[in-house]
Amino acid sequence: HQSHGWLTFREVIEESSNIGTTKVAQMLGPEVVYKYVKLFGFGSKTGIDVLGEISGMIKQPRFWSKTSIGAVPIGQEVGVTAIQLVSAISAIANGGQLVKPYIIKEIRDKNGETIKKFSPTLIHQVISPEIAGRVKDILTGVVNNGTGQLAKMEEFSAAGKTGTAQKVEANGTYSHDKFIASFIGFAPAENPAIAIVVTVDEPHPTYYGGVVSAPVFKKVAEEVLKYLKVKNHSIGDMAKLN
Repeated sequence: HQSHGWLTFREVIEESSNIGTTKVAQMLGPEVVYKYVKLFGFGSKTGIDVLGEISGMIKQPRFWSKTSIGAVPIGQEVGVTAIQLVSAISAIANGGQLVKPYIIKEIRDKNGETIKKFSPTLIHQVISPEIAGRVKDILTGVVNNGTGQLAKMEEFSAAGKTGTAQKVEANGTYSHDKFIASFIGFAPAENPAIAIVVTVDEPHPTYYGGVVSAPVFKKVAEEVLKYLKVKNHSIGDMAKLN
């Protein structure tokens, strides 16, 4: 790689290397890439209890072009929703289990008595708990050492991934000056309590997810974790746990 040199897989993710990601995808092949994109819930409705959810878009490999193997893994030629993103990263936080998201926790009558409760529903196991743990460790590295360092909190550990997506112009081509900056992550990294996705449409002048959206994740996560009274685990605590 002209910018980073040779990278390990961990470094590919930490540095958000498109070339490294493409090389990994080429080794896996279109069918395997598509299989896991689908297993993580992309291209399908999550089933969340709100009206108007859309499926997003992911083409079957038989419709891919010669360049799709380098485009799909870095987020091009696909359409995803925010709830799909947060569901997918939650699967990593949940030990590889993809869970149906829901908004309503319980229904109470006029006297305050609970008449119906809702609980998480397992859709399927996407990856093994061992692999999920490895991915979680790599995503923690993104925050500690990589492109997501502005998401790092003093009182809580975090894991996540930055994203910088080109918007599509009216003529179907990718824009060179319009972007969506994003950061998706969960915290605390070792025992996740929350998952958050932050997307910023056409930020200016800076448009990188690690610069624009990661700090927003940090601020929101800190406030929510304190509100939930989640036990603090700093980066130093993580080192002791590991």
